[in-house]
Amino acid sequence: MVQASLLSKDIPAPARSAEPRRLRLLVLASKARGIAPNQRFRLEQWAPRLAHHEGIDLDFAPFESPRLTELLYQNGRRAEKAAWVVYDFVRRLAPVVRARSYDAAVVVREAALLGPAVYERLLGLEGVPMFYDIDDAIWLSAHQSAASKANGVFSRLHFYGKTATICRLASGVLAGNEYLAAYARRRNGNVFVVPTSIELERYPIIPESSDPRFVVVWSGSLHTLAHFEHAREALERLAARRPIVVKVICNRPPDRPIAGAENVFVPWSEHGEAEAVGDGHVGIMPLPDDEFARGKCGLKALQFMATGRPVVASPVGMNSDLLGAGDNGILASTPDEWVAALERLATSPELRRAMGAAARRTIEERYSAEVVSKLFARAVRTTLEA
Repeated sequence: MVQASLLSKDIPAPARSAEPRRLRLLVLASKARGIAPNQRFRLEQWAPRLAHHEGIDLDFAPFESPRLTELLYQNGRRAEKAAWVVYDFVRRLAPVVRARSYDAAVVVREAALLGPAVYERLLGLEGVPMFYDIDDAIWLSAHQSAASKANGVFSRLHFYGKTATICRLASGVLAGNEYLAAYARRRNGNVFVVPTSIELERYPIIPESSDPRFVVVWSGSLHTLAHFEHAREALERLAARRPIVVKVICNRPPDRPIAGAENVFVPWSEHGEAEAVGDGHVGIMPLPDDEFARGKCGLKALQFMATGRPVVASPVGMNSDLLGAGDNGILASTPDEWVAALERLATSPELRRAMGAAARRTIEERYSAEVVSKLFARAVRTTLEA
């Protein structure tokens, strides 16, 4: 499997003294802690382990003020948005200047919400080593976030091309999967694959649903609801064969229910998230086969797998690395393959249990926060101690 070799070979263990020097890193993030999945399941999750076990302290400095975060997901209100963007852009200068007192800075996606790579260049002028953390194909302007689409002209000031610039400026790039790493390697010679991870303490093994019907779970957000539609035909065909429940965990329900199934909508909440994704018989992660989807880091599949659920997923990007061996889930491309995969799992509790146990082992061995935080620490020390 490609990912296994990447995790073991891409990040060599640095030469260490008996007592490694304690490091302080300034994290230039987009949002406050506890809001964005790309932060929660990466640096925010690793921070306690890095401090306690790796001698690396992370200080977080978000770009967005609470008011700007609130405004960005609302339509209109352009004048107020513009005022807060300018305010936060100017306010960003203070932590960037303060970065000189740290051993390095970590830029999560971008140092500033809009504009070119001004602050990233300033870090270079200050002589501050900069790590670039990237977990999505964010250089593709055609795939804008829900916030971008709500903000019209402001989204055109995003400067999507700055992703390549930041890669070139960085001392090291921390890529969430091999597809993103390949993009970064064309611009930087010091690239590490550091996947998104799961906190095992927060995602225990959860008994599968006791519902006698076959319960299929999909989890996502407003801007990934379109991905759910790629499984619609298969789910409706399956519902015509047997009683099924389709549970959608999201901040908005799908536009149409799955015909023939009982449709259950669960409003997303961080509290109880593990229980919600695990309370079923199988998790699904359908994706289109396009550039943006190839950059996805498989978070939803990881969540299902951590709770002991097998996964049926499209063979796109990270999904192929996660499920390629075929013992912890099933990859499916066409509607026929999706129906066959779901039917196999629906008719065999033994197969579900075996695949679910293998899925949990995959997370424990390769994608737990404990394992991945060590990869991050190695990448940082390898670079700074070179």
